[in-house]
Amino acid sequence: MKFAADMTGNPMTSIKKLARVLTDETEGGYRLTFESVDGEIVQFLATEDQVNDLIDELDELIGDDADEKPELTEEEEHVSEEQPS
Repeated sequence: MKFAADMTGNPMTSIKKLARVLTDETEGGYRLTFESVDGEIVQFLATEDQVNDLIDELDELIGDDADEKPELTEEEEHVSEEQPS
């Protein structure tokens, strides 16, 4: 089985499907625990700056979609017009 290489040329493992992420504050930073659906667990220690960078990346990834409200159907619009403010 041949794997893709990362930016440094080191082989990467196959992509896993994420089941959950756990976070804990530790001395000097944070512990991030990632668990795949097949039960594999990987832990990382991260600094506050690294966690903030991760937050920024995730916000950039989904931030625009999370701020949008779904459009109302005609029925929902009609119901909201009947409700007193």
